[in-house]
Amino acid sequence: MNQGIVSSLVRWYRSSRRDLPWRRDPDPYRVWISEAMLQQTTVKTVLGYYERFLERFPSIAALAAAREADVMAAWSGLGYYSRARNLRAAAREIVAEHGGAFPDDAASVAALPGFGPYTTGAVLSIAFGRRVPLVDGNVARVLARIFLVRGDPKSSAVRAKLWSIAGDLVALAADPSDWNQALMELGALVCTPRKPACLLCPVSSECRARRAGVEETLPEKTARKASRAVEGAAVVARRGRKILLVRRGDDEDVLPGIWEPPGVLFWSGPGRPDARAVEAAVRDRHGLTLRVRDRLTEVAHTITTRRLTTSVFAGDAISPLPRDRNRARWVDPDELDDLPLSSLARKVLRAALEIAPATASAGNARGRS
Repeated sequence: MNQGIVSSLVRWYRSSRRDLPWRRDPDPYRVWISEAMLQQTTVKTVLGYYERFLERFPSIAALAAAREADVMAAWSGLGYYSRARNLRAAAREIVAEHGGAFPDDAASVAALPGFGPYTTGAVLSIAFGRRVPLVDGNVARVLARIFLVRGDPKSSAVRAKLWSIAGDLVALAADPSDWNQALMELGALVCTPRKPACLLCPVSSECRARRAGVEETLPEKTARKASRAVEGAAVVARRGRKILLVRRGDDEDVLPGIWEPPGVLFWSGPGRPDARAVEAAVRDRHGLTLRVRDRLTEVAHTITTRRLTTSVFAGDAISPLPRDRNRARWVDPDELDDLPLSSLARKVLRAALEIAPATASAGNARGRS
């Protein structure tokens, strides 16, 4: 039965797969970048970043030689910024330890920063044709349904069982690259989380969950932690066209090293943030004295289990900025793409600029300096 599943699914994949840029040239570097971007991010979103990232860092050597700030800027908006830091760290290790050539053995690949079992399996199987399994969210769902695996895939016992099944199946594949990609593609296009298209599935006759009538209830998941509403505040201070941005510390628990308008990500003060309270918070947090003026708008954003409503204020800087430009700086709107900004920071700036577009006159800029 298992050999039939492998053969049928690979045939389907070869005739139905999407034309994605990382599939046209399965070079290990390109596969690696795509897999790093695709973790917890949709294909649609990644398509807008992938080619631009490779244009900026066309090789492992180029990525290893890049400044972290430049890598973070190219990654800006994709979220989960540790992925970008790990990319650069792994590239530097490949240059130092492997002469700049991507290693092709499991032990060396798994030892690279940011490489867990999934990424190791993806690069080794897709780029090198190694019979190495992989299990991501799509694959876990497909395998749980075909083989009627009950329980939460995030539990250690269920996870181990799914990886064992994946290992048995990839051992049967004549082309491990196509097989592993077929599993992921089926999960993305057919065996979807809700309302799976079983009539289009090439292995529906072998699916135990479908025979049992539970295909829409697998995989089983424990209840998610309830989200909670929180408040935040951001100040868009202006000097002519330029906008004041500050950099979060590298030791921050959330969004370390990211640039943003000064403010407070999660407001802990009593009541809603108001202008005077935000002035005090910015002075304590950033060492900056601002005159906070009108509340311009609110921006909604979700960070893990927190539903964040950020009050966006207009403001002016009163005290001089720190000499260290890695802590705070005035930035022209045209330069925002060169800095690592979070999705929330981009929302805040976009909303503020739509309400009060930047002025471009040199006279205004001189008058406020």
